[in-house]
Amino acid sequence: MQRSALFLLVLWIGVLFGGSTPTAASATDSPPRVTHGPMSGEVNASSVTLWARGDRSGVMTFVVSAADAPAITVASAEVAVDESADFVGEVRIEDLTPATSYLYTVTLTAAAQTSAPLTGTVRTAPQPDAKIGFSFVFGACLGGQGYCRDAETGWAIFDAMAATHPDFFLLTGDSIYASSACPTPQNAPGAEQPAQNLEDFRARYRYHLEDPAYAAFLNHVPVFVTWDDHELRDNYAGPELASWNPQRLQDGRQAFFEYWPVSASEIPTDTHRLYRQFGYGSYADFFMLDTRSYRDPIVNWDPHPRTLQPKTMLGAEQKAWLKRSLLASTATWKFVVTSVPLAWPTGFPQPEVEGRDSWANFTDRSGYETELMELLFFITRHDIQNVIFLTGDTHWPFAISYDPDRDGVTDFYEFGSSPISALVLAPPPQPDPSFNPAVLYAEGEFQGDLFNFGQISVDDAGVLTFRLYDRTGTVHYEQSIAPTS
Repeated sequence: MQRSALFLLVLWIGVLFGGSTPTAASATDSPPRVTHGPMSGEVNASSVTLWARGDRSGVMTFVVSAADAPAITVASAEVAVDESADFVGEVRIEDLTPATSYLYTVTLTAAAQTSAPLTGTVRTAPQPDAKIGFSFVFGACLGGQGYCRDAETGWAIFDAMAATHPDFFLLTGDSIYASSACPTPQNAPGAEQPAQNLEDFRARYRYHLEDPAYAAFLNHVPVFVTWDDHELRDNYAGPELASWNPQRLQDGRQAFFEYWPVSASEIPTDTHRLYRQFGYGSYADFFMLDTRSYRDPIVNWDPHPRTLQPKTMLGAEQKAWLKRSLLASTATWKFVVTSVPLAWPTGFPQPEVEGRDSWANFTDRSGYETELMELLFFITRHDIQNVIFLTGDTHWPFAISYDPDRDGVTDFYEFGSSPISALVLAPPPQPDPSFNPAVLYAEGEFQGDLFNFGQISVDDAGVLTFRLYDRTGTVHYEQSIAPTS
């Protein structure tokens, strides 16, 4: 079934069963309701995580059927939901068929009453050895600096994303802005004030998911997500925040894992582990980094002036994992997803006081450039081909090629997309020159509205094309790259 026809089928089912627009929790004597979602995430060739939120304690049931045979159940799962996790339910569905479109339905049962079903769609990834083309969209920075849900259109940029027919969505950080309020639409609950506690964090995620365009997009496009800083606090380092405000760190992390279809780590010593790898056929491996939880304080110099020890953004274990994983990957393209950019200096508005928040030192000595140098020369020394860094955080979109060994041959690329909906900034005149970057594209302005997202497609021959779209669906930049053998 064509994706457009499938989308119309799901819309018709949603209307038939009462729609999926979330509202406030129902009175206890009324039927239960699924208030947020459903959505899917962490999809691979044979499994997917499904997520939804209800309005009360009960049992949430997820039913999966093939899109071309919606009456036949191929998998189902139940999960109890209650107030301890804000009535959120999440299940992992296994034993699915690769490269297959599915319809999934969720209901909530409480006190012998069952909610109206809500539906979504998801397509599994190709099997790992399949040379099949695919596409995805990526972006960062949603709802920042007062650029909140539009009272008239909502976040219509997600309609433009959906129009590219992506196989999945990479949300590369700043999925909420917890430290500021969102004034629109008027009287919309959940964003009246900065988040101060667990319930405030949860309310902000609910506010986001109640945007119709955003919710509809997540109904049909599986998501892979990592955090940057604004999910917890502007420009923070995990160990430092743990020392002076451990409750905020705990609350922000808990709400993030509750409200995204990503399972917390089962490692007892690292229950918030978010760095991970996933593949998409034989053409792509993705390495999702956590650039917040293990980093040294941002204000520290790099390296330390007395000990000469370099700063770390990743921590020893994550850095070793990334090296091993890149070296072992047999995929054509290796995508490293880092929430902060490589060469553009960030740390707005006073980096000279608060430190550089991204990898680059630029004119200061407070970035994380020594560790980045180690990683980049590991890539070139081991001749790891076809590496693409996907980044956000800058509040302007860009494309950069790098030649750190200065042999005249591009060693890797960085593609950045930001913001989806937040303050748009102007690129500096030049990036940090340390790793010989060549700016292929950069666009933005202080008083503009270039809300944007990136789209990457890989065709059946393995050729990659990067496009940068604005919120109307207009392409601002396009570049194709053939893989190096």
